[in-house]
Amino acid sequence: MLMQSLNAEALLLYQSLVIKDETSGYAFRGLVRAYKGMGRLGDAESWLKSYLAGNPDSSPALYASGYIFYLKEDMTRAEELFNKALAHDGNNSLALNNLSAVLLNQKSYAQAVNLVHKAIRVNPKEPMFFSNLETIYKRMGDPDLIVTDYNFYLKEGEDPDVIRGYGMAVARSMRQSSFRLYNEGHLDKAILKWLKIERIYKEINHKVGLVPVYFSLGLLHEEKDDSQNAQKYFDRVLMLNPLHIQAKERLDNHR
Repeated sequence: MLMQSLNAEALLLYQSLVIKDETSGYAFRGLVRAYKGMGRLGDAESWLKSYLAGNPDSSPALYASGYIFYLKEDMTRAEELFNKALAHDGNNSLALNNLSAVLLNQKSYAQAVNLVHKAIRVNPKEPMFFSNLETIYKRMGDPDLIVTDYNFYLKEGEDPDVIRGYGMAVARSMRQSSFRLYNEGHLDKAILKWLKIERIYKEINHKVGLVPVYFSLGLLHEEKDDSQNAQKYFDRVLMLNPLHIQAKERLDNHR
């Protein structure tokens, strides 16, 4: 509903979720986002102030209050409330992640990285945390650190969810690089990026992701007039997804 800008309807559902599960930080976060979508952050602040009057030790509610001030770009107040949320629950991953964003604005890079690493440990299935970590590394001037992290955890045999999260983040970054290289006319370099993504997806067992990888490789080889390799990759697409219409059409054009 939020994605469809049905903010009023989403707000009612998030409020009911908060009542049912007062420990869900995501319900509180969604509630704030719904209010924001309606241009009513002031009402969100009032709602949470009332909630906290009866539940002063609620880490999710304190986090949500901090999130409001974060959205208002009042980083001092946001930092104070995120720290209060963490004082009541040191494993509040959303508060850890948002506090890292506040510290990033202060250029406290090492602290920001440590907080996101902890958030990832608490909830490695949250893509937002990995994206935030990548942003911090880029602001530090060393975007390849996300690749270093991935290779380290892969070698150490870390929790599969942690490895997968890093792998997906690295693959997203490489995909963006491949598009940029393609636009600059560097087809061979773009192909190398997609081959690296293929390797990562195999390492993290992301089979669904291989379909667009192979289709992109087919298109790139097609553009190079390399019909043999184009066919090879379109065949691989169809092995994973026999109903892929575009791959079928492309393959027919090469036969």
